[in-house]
Amino acid sequence: MADTLTFRHRLRRACATIALATLYAAAAWLSRRSRRRPPRSRSRCVLVLGTFHNPNWSRSHLGPLARSDVGEVVVVCDELPPPLPNVRCECPPRALQLLLTRAGAKLCWSLVLAVRLRPDLFMGYHIFPCALLALLLARVFGRPASYQMTAGPIEISGGGWRAENRLLRALGAPSALVERLAAAVVREFDSVVVRGSSAAAHVRELGYARNLVVITGSVAPPRDWPGFTARPIDVAFVGRLAEHKRPDRFVAVVAAIAAERPGTRAVVIGTGPQLTELKNLVARLKLESNVEILGQRDDVEALLVQTKVFVLTSQTEGLSIAMLEAMAAGAVPVVADVGDLRDRLESGRNGYLVAADDVAGYARAALHLLSDREAWESCSRLAARLAVEHSGSDVIAARWRAHLASVLAQKEPDAQIANASGPIR
Repeated sequence: MADTLTFRHRLRRACATIALATLYAAAAWLSRRSRRRPPRSRSRCVLVLGTFHNPNWSRSHLGPLARSDVGEVVVVCDELPPPLPNVRCECPPRALQLLLTRAGAKLCWSLVLAVRLRPDLFMGYHIFPCALLALLLARVFGRPASYQMTAGPIEISGGGWRAENRLLRALGAPSALVERLAAAVVREFDSVVVRGSSAAAHVRELGYARNLVVITGSVAPPRDWPGFTARPIDVAFVGRLAEHKRPDRFVAVVAAIAAERPGTRAVVIGTGPQLTELKNLVARLKLESNVEILGQRDDVEALLVQTKVFVLTSQTEGLSIAMLEAMAAGAVPVVADVGDLRDRLESGRNGYLVAADDVAGYARAALHLLSDREAWESCSRLAARLAVEHSGSDVIAARWRAHLASVLAQKEPDAQIANASGPIR
């Protein structure tokens, strides 16, 4: 049986490697042999390909993009996100998705839209498959292509084998070949948008020499800033319930907190492939009276305003929009020291950074904040102020406006603008 499983895994990895290597190599080859053709006139339209797992995420990213003076933002996605001004969403028909897979359906539907709309720019979230498709379409129509590296270097490192995408996960382990070819594709984009400083450094290390800019998701300040006693939720987790977010680690942290503070109330906001497993873990640890799994919610901001401490236990991250939203709401972040999270945090001043696998460390920081109201209030107020100052919707819309103007004009962005979202100290 073990030999059979090993054979299947090897066969799956081999097939995935061949498929990915072929797709990446073909895209890079096509891009190098295509030329951008300056449009006779602007269509005032941008075509975006992406997968949006929750309403807040789409509002955070698409909202300021639509306010960047590029015209209408047309989004090709699997499911309709909440309506936004100047954003039109197009979902491929379900029958087409079943026939061609979701990626194939997005490509065909985007091709139809591109013929009709002649977008000024093609943009894709995540290198595979959306950014790859955006690059192909851009080269066919002679327009610039923009890649949004949403999850950080994990999208490229090892070939992206830890992503949720089935084909990437079929790799089962790092692939130097797929990573090298994916990096070659990255170098073909006219614009790369990352969330933080370490991701920007990684992209430069890949040999990318064009328009690179740091632009985070956006947040809006809450109407009120409730004090410590007006926040009934002690600890909250907001995110997709997927392996790289490690929601199981969050439950372990709550167990450690509850051992010292039995009345602790924790909530988990989000859904994903590990939902059932997480519910079983809560039951096994007898934490039903402490942990409430709320699932997907449309009132995340309202829940965060009721939260004292936001805990993020991810193994990998870009710059979490959930963390920025928590900070804007005054929920003090206690988060893993991974990705670009430290760009917005100085441990002990506006939150706490903890080694990713240090369950006791998360619990200590959270217990300190829950037991020291003065420390909590100091961190909370500073976190809220910095989040809005550096990632407010007006600020992010202005960054998009400056960056896309330079891309459409085929100019390198001003260095000050390109680094405007760098580390905050």
